[in-house]
Amino acid sequence: MMQTIQVRVVKQLAAIQTNITAVHGKPITLACATTKELMPLSYCRFEPPNGQPFSINSEVTRTNPILGRYFFPSNKSLDRGDCAVTIRKVKYDDVGAWTCAAGLDDGQEHIDLIQLDVEGLYAMSTASATGITFGAIGIIALLAALGFFAWKQRRVLGAMRREAEEVRGHELEQIPAASPSSQSTPQPARSLPRVEIESPSEPSASPLLTQPES
Repeated sequence: MMQTIQVRVVKQLAAIQTNITAVHGKPITLACATTKELMPLSYCRFEPPNGQPFSINSEVTRTNPILGRYFFPSNKSLDRGDCAVTIRKVKYDDVGAWTCAAGLDDGQEHIDLIQLDVEGLYAMSTASATGITFGAIGIIALLAALGFFAWKQRRVLGAMRREAEEVRGHELEQIPAASPSSQSTPQPARSLPRVEIESPSEPSASPLLTQPES
C-alpha cells in the first residue's frame, strides 16, 4: 500500500499552520516563524483579509490590544524568530487569507500566508440562503393568492352587474304602454272676434267746427 506524503517547500519565514479553523467568538493564534533556528526578527506585522496591516511585538499585551482585538501571545518572542498574533474574539469578517510578514537579518521582508476559517460560517450561509429561498417562495405564493382573489372578485362583480342589468331590462318590459283613449284630444283653436275699425272718408261735420256767419 502506497502512502502519500505531502512535502511543503518553505522559505526563510513559514506559517506554523497554513490552514486554521476557529470558533466564532473564541480566541485564536496565528503564527509564523523563521526557518533558521532562533534567528531574531527585526519586526513582525500582519495583514488581515479585511482591514489595515499592523505591526505587533511583545509590548502589545492582552491588556492593551491593538484595535481592542489583537495582541502578541506571551509564549512567543521576536528574539526567537516568532511572529504571532492572537485574535481575542474571532469574527466572520476575519475569514480569509492572513499575511504574516517579518524582517530578517538580510534586510528584506519575508512573508507567508495563513488561511483562517470559522466554524459554522458555511452552515450559516446555507441556512441564510435556504431562508431567503423559502421567503421568496412565500412572497410568490402570497402574490399568487392576491391575484387569484382579485380575479375572483372581478368575476363576482361582473356577474352582479350583468344580473342587475337583466333585472332592469325585465322591469322596463313590464311597464304598460299608454292607450290611445288616455291620450289627450287636441282642442280646436278658439276663434277671437274680429274687430274692424272703419275711418270715414271725410270728416263729419262737427258743431265745434262750424264757423258763425258774418
